[in-house]
Amino acid sequence: MSEVIKNTGNSLSTSEVRLWIGQPAPETWHPSFTIVESVEDVLSLNSPAPMLVIALAPEQQDQILADLRSQQITALSLIFVIEESLLSPYLANGVFNEGFRNHLDDYLNRLQMSKLYDHDNQEFLLLSYLWLHEDCQLSPMKITKEPCLYHYPLLSSWDMNPMGSFIWLAKLCDKGWLETVELANRVRYSPCCQSGHLNYIDLCPQCQSIDIQLQSSLHCFNCGHVAPQEDFRKTSSLSCPNCLQSLRHIGVDYDRPIETQRCRSCNSLFIDAEVQANCLECDTLHSLSSLLIRNLYRYKLSLAGRLLVHQGAISNLFANQAGNLMSFMQFCWLIDWQNRLAKRHGQVHSILSVKLLNIEQLTRENWDFSQLEALQERISTMIRITDACSQYTEEGLLLFLPFTDKEQLKIVYEKFNQLKGLDSLPIEFSIRAITLPDDMGENVKDWLMDKLAAAESL
Repeated sequence: MSEVIKNTGNSLSTSEVRLWIGQPAPETWHPSFTIVESVEDVLSLNSPAPMLVIALAPEQQDQILADLRSQQITALSLIFVIEESLLSPYLANGVFNEGFRNHLDDYLNRLQMSKLYDHDNQEFLLLSYLWLHEDCQLSPMKITKEPCLYHYPLLSSWDMNPMGSFIWLAKLCDKGWLETVELANRVRYSPCCQSGHLNYIDLCPQCQSIDIQLQSSLHCFNCGHVAPQEDFRKTSSLSCPNCLQSLRHIGVDYDRPIETQRCRSCNSLFIDAEVQANCLECDTLHSLSSLLIRNLYRYKLSLAGRLLVHQGAISNLFANQAGNLMSFMQFCWLIDWQNRLAKRHGQVHSILSVKLLNIEQLTRENWDFSQLEALQERISTMIRITDACSQYTEEGLLLFLPFTDKEQLKIVYEKFNQLKGLDSLPIEFSIRAITLPDDMGENVKDWLMDKLAAAESL
């Protein structure tokens, strides 16, 4: 049975459910709470819970956190804890204190503004979570007992496979919805079983034996005999055990081979051992080059991701047609292909970079997107069906304008400059243009960034 504890002097709206899981310890600043004992009690209320507070022992608290994040009605809720635990930095939204009201007000405001609710789509669910909890980042957690070594606890609570989540997050970055904050670690995995429990061993490059040792050898110049230094030592002097030549001066009578390791199985000498990785899960040897490499980052919501959450089905501020909007990687592939065609057929194309210099300021100030949506409508009329544009990134909006030279771009410049006259939305543009064909080299991304950086802002 649940009960209600009230503090009439500080109670919040009774229409908003506040849940407390565990033993309550009322303070004067506490709002009203409905006390529940388990996740099942939360679900039995059959009502969204904007805010929950957990006051349990650390291990029990971690299990409750994982269970709450796995449920549809609490996956995005604002969850506080009384004390930190192992999973609370990854699944909770901080320690419950007197400053909770600011967090709650911000959460409820964002909840009203969000238009991206699709619990069957885990991509949208993650974007909504990062949007609702300001400054929230998705961080990996070390779990050395598991073969994956790392996982993202939030994604694991959604039954997402850790190894699959690494690739899944990289794809969200490719779409422009997430951006990396910091590289937490770089981990190598077995290509057979995808385990990170690897033992790196030194092998003989000739027979692949692990029975190798360091050895100091000598090389007799007189007969060419090579053997361990102990074989040359005779009382206090050195002499070759093969030709009996006395060895007095290094560099004249003898020297030390650069091969300092010997295999005890085949007696071969070598400089460097061959390093291979032995998987402790499937007991398979792998060359280092065959290992799967995964970069584990901390992620945050990108500008395009924030716009997507706010606008719902509108996936980009500048998109007017689903067919001409593409990821940055797709855009690079397109201009590489068109550059080859332009060289073959003598065509001229243009690439335009439009960067909103103060868009971060516009999105932060009161989070008022209505004016940005008006800007979207104006820009969408400027993009032709035959044009291709990338999703908005830190590099700005990239437009590929086929069969357009620099002279024809003047009309486009004028249209963008007209947008600066909008009284309701003071915006600042940086516009740069380059033309095709050109010598791109192998790395199209680097070529594009270098050319745009060198181009003058118009």
